[in-house]
Amino acid sequence: MEIMKYQGEWYVWTVLFVFILILLFMPKKNLTWAGIFITLGIAGFLTWVFDSIAGSVFDLFDLAKKNTTELSDSFLLSFVPASISVIYVNFYSAQKRWIIALIFTFLSFFLELGLVKVGYMNNNNWETWYGLPVYFVIYRFFFPWFLKLISTKRLVKVTT
Repeated sequence: MEIMKYQGEWYVWTVLFVFILILLFMPKKNLTWAGIFITLGIAGFLTWVFDSIAGSVFDLFDLAKKNTTELSDSFLLSFVPASISVIYVNFYSAQKRWIIALIFTFLSFFLELGLVKVGYMNNNNWETWYGLPVYFVIYRFFFPWFLKLISTKRLVKVTT
């Protein structure tokens, strides 16, 4: 098995490594370890479902190599969006919900733009900025609801 054989693959591994380090060492504000693992699982699952639909069914983008899923694709889809989601849920504050949603919306946008700029992701009938409203809805509405849901199961430490 060869790694680093696709254009821009270094970017995927670098981003993945950075986010895993952040997850391991970030202070636990809203989430316990159980909450982190559940959020990773749910966010990773949703990423796979929606990216499979967008990338395969509607053919809106290609990662690394068209028509196959490479190791770097698997790690990218499984851990990077899920890690961003965990960080968002962990540091979410109802008082700063709009500003934090905007920050994470633009963070996700610029990370996706980086994938395109380094040549790892190719858009087909899609523009990178189309993701901005999608990211905003996810961060502003879905993940606050998700935090409320898992806080009823005492998997998080809500300090509001």
